[in-house]
Amino acid sequence: MTNNLVSPPRLENFFSLLSIKFGKFLVLRGYEFLPTGYSNDIDVYVPEVDLGRFLNCLTQLPGLDTRITILISRLGLIKCELLIEDEVVPFDILYGFYYFGLEYQDCVQLSLNASVHHSQLFYTPALHDEVRISLLKELLHNSRVRSDKATYLYHMMEKCSAELPNKYIDAVTIDTVHDAIRDNNLYLPYTSRMLKRRLLVNNFTNRFFGTLMDIALFVAIKYVFKNSHHRKLIE
Repeated sequence: MTNNLVSPPRLENFFSLLSIKFGKFLVLRGYEFLPTGYSNDIDVYVPEVDLGRFLNCLTQLPGLDTRITILISRLGLIKCELLIEDEVVPFDILYGFYYFGLEYQDCVQLSLNASVHHSQLFYTPALHDEVRISLLKELLHNSRVRSDKATYLYHMMEKCSAELPNKYIDAVTIDTVHDAIRDNNLYLPYTSRMLKRRLLVNNFTNRFFGTLMDIALFVAIKYVFKNSHHRKLIE
């Protein structure tokens, strides 16, 4: 992992200024080397109500030249390139966790469970939230666990197994996935289909009209408005 470490000279300065100007935000994963370096990209979470302010803060940091280019827009996700002076940093901004407009993580609880990073510059999620989000993302979107993540997730699941279940993924399913990773059975289409059904039922049962609106917004952002939807928040 350290072989891929990238250490932009102004990265720590960026996090320090952003923390002062914006306030609380989460780095969801890969924060072991931050605030001075990262290995693949930087994924941050901010509440949806603060998204516009966060996007504007990114490009208005005093004494630091920063710009963002939006590459891909989806409901809950903006994949960007962040330019810090002359360094390009892959930078993903999340403000929700959705599969085709179906929410699979309680964002309020995610923020409540978070703790401050040792640098004091940002927050990190509780381990069980981080692992659950990674598992559900892989299983819902790809029907499998990525081979490069499998060993890490296997050991982290053991550390927080009691806290992992929620209304979308129960203890039995977690045990099934854990055993499948152990046996190197990383393609799990049946488990993926079961989770999608459970996600559909839970979302429509708990917030019928809100779910319909989220699905419509997902389609609109991805296929109609595309990057212009989020770009308007910067202008």
